[in-house]
Amino acid sequence: MPDYQIHGSKHFDCREFVDARTWGVLGVKAAWLVDPKIVAICDLIREKTGVPVTVNNWHMGGNYDSSGYRAIWDNTGGKLSQHRCGRAADVKVKGLAPLQVFQIIQANKAEFEAAGLTTMEDLRYTPTWTHLDCRARLEDKTGILIVKP
Repeated sequence: MPDYQIHGSKHFDCREFVDARTWGVLGVKAAWLVDPKIVAICDLIREKTGVPVTVNNWHMGGNYDSSGYRAIWDNTGGKLSQHRCGRAADVKVKGLAPLQVFQIIQANKAEFEAAGLTTMEDLRYTPTWTHLDCRARLEDKTGILIVKP
């Protein structure tokens, strides 16, 4: 099997961060569209939970195609979403509810912030996934920002 590793990830393949059409156009060069910090954050989720973490799984016959980078042809989410910049991932963690993932992040907050996590979506809006992103931090803000989608 070819090596599609992305940004030195221990757990993820480039296809897990882009949609099938983008992969079809760029192949491994699609990694250029994904911020290395979001990959590091997803790796850290995998390491802290000890279970599989899914972003996109279209390449394995799954239904997820728009949980990482979202190209201009993708109608999912907002037009100015961090997904459009390759700085966001909606993760599904095997056997864990979004609240449990949130609690793990809070318990390891310093490590997640060091990896680049700046923002999460309010859990009331993400019933089956956890939105993580590494958008630029405003100068007067600290901690992990919780936003409404």
